[in-house]
Amino acid sequence: MKRKFKSGESYLVLYDCGTAILHYGDSSPVKCDYYESGNLITIRLEGDTMQMIIEEGSISSIMGDKWKEVYPFEVAL
Repeated sequence: MKRKFKSGESYLVLYDCGTAILHYGDSSPVKCDYYESGNLITIRLEGDTMQMIIEEGSISSIMGDKWKEVYPFEVAL
């Protein structure tokens, strides 16, 4: 595992292999692909693409949503 981010009740977990798990609130976790380039993370989910800006201790979506990095790293799926 690489990093985990939280926004409200939603989680985004990034793995070293280019796979991500996105969990929105009460919905089931969704597996998707991602890649990093410079300070951007691009997430591909079921035909859609979402870009996030990497910041110190967090990531932000282009739309302004802030996802804070979670420590200690625990995943409950």
